[in-house]
Amino acid sequence: MLIYFCISCQQVTETYDMVIEDVTIIDAKNSILLPNQTIYIRQDRILKITPSKGNSGIIADTTINGKGKYVLPGFWDMHVHTCWKDSLDKTVFPIFLQYGITGIRDLGGSLEILNTFKNCAKVRAHLYPNLFGAGPILDGEKPIHPAFSISVTTNNFRIVLDSLRSQKVDFLKVYSLLPSSVLDSISAYSKEKKIDFAGHISEYITPEMAAVRGQKSFEHLNKLEELLDDSDRLNNFFGIADEHGSWLCPTLVIYQRKYEMANGEFFYHSLFEDLDKDLKLEWEYLKEGSTPKIGDEIKESTLRYHKQKQLVKAFYDHQIPLLIGTDFAGMQFVYPGYSYHEELKLMEEIGIPPFEILKMATWNPAVFLGISESFGTIEANKIADLVLFSENPVESIENTLSIDMVIKSGKIADKTFAKN
Repeated sequence: MLIYFCISCQQVTETYDMVIEDVTIIDAKNSILLPNQTIYIRQDRILKITPSKGNSGIIADTTINGKGKYVLPGFWDMHVHTCWKDSLDKTVFPIFLQYGITGIRDLGGSLEILNTFKNCAKVRAHLYPNLFGAGPILDGEKPIHPAFSISVTTNNFRIVLDSLRSQKVDFLKVYSLLPSSVLDSISAYSKEKKIDFAGHISEYITPEMAAVRGQKSFEHLNKLEELLDDSDRLNNFFGIADEHGSWLCPTLVIYQRKYEMANGEFFYHSLFEDLDKDLKLEWEYLKEGSTPKIGDEIKESTLRYHKQKQLVKAFYDHQIPLLIGTDFAGMQFVYPGYSYHEELKLMEEIGIPPFEILKMATWNPAVFLGISESFGTIEANKIADLVLFSENPVESIENTLSIDMVIKSGKIADKTFAKN
């Protein structure tokens, strides 16, 4: 009796909000698979991870059988536009989560809407992707998108940037018509206040100048395409970009769409019916007013698309870090959630291995945003943003669409996920 009593006292029952048993963890950061692991979650954090060996004495509100399944940290779409309408959190955000996107970077919109979404996310974290945003776009005296831009000059730049910084923007978004002198001022301010700036390469400077000024990420391939015509210049640029810590968010899917449209094709997905009415009207208007290209125009479009993919592969080959982004709501017929997986597939098509693509989708954003202590890998003490797959994405990146479950901040985001 005494022996039994002592043994009983030593058995401690552990309680958790969620336990995922016997799952294979994909460690994209280190390119390894960790089979037969059990993940213990309490509130919004991963408490610990152990090999699956019976796990006796465990009590959990939710126990998930992960046998035969694979798990990754949540994906990040690093180029979206969601802060132009205050109802998009009700329509678009659930779609992001359904497709495994638990974090987004907004590249230009209303600062008021951005902060409203962030405040809502603090209260209902399991319903909102993690959100980083720039607020309004910084552009020249006659902005390309005046509704969501601020005209910045050498005279007003400090007033504008101080205002944005006081309202807690996460970074500054620069655009295509900023003069060189204004970019000098933004660069100096960025270094002084320790706030990043990212965006388009201005039409008034070269890619080399943008890198030297400290522009953290180049969005899309504008201005970068000119480098392909001069191999010596391209190789020299890679050295400059590496020295100054430049990143590329190529958004290849928008160039696929442009190529398709040049051939009179408009990609339709069933998600179209769930889109905001203003987006649907814009896309339909574009389709109705389009005129397919002919002859040499189609050849030119095909060649350009080939070169764009070639350029992204060159960035990867020269170890310039890449981010996965789609430009949702910045480009027509780019769908929330689904087009992210199109972007992953395009990366595989140009010759990047699945492990590396998954690293770009999970670990790279955490490093870029400076939040790797809480995101980017599946480890103890990190936020429980997880995606479970029924098929192995390392075997084929298309398997990222085999989503079985999404967990956001320690809670199941939804039980029904789009698969097509």
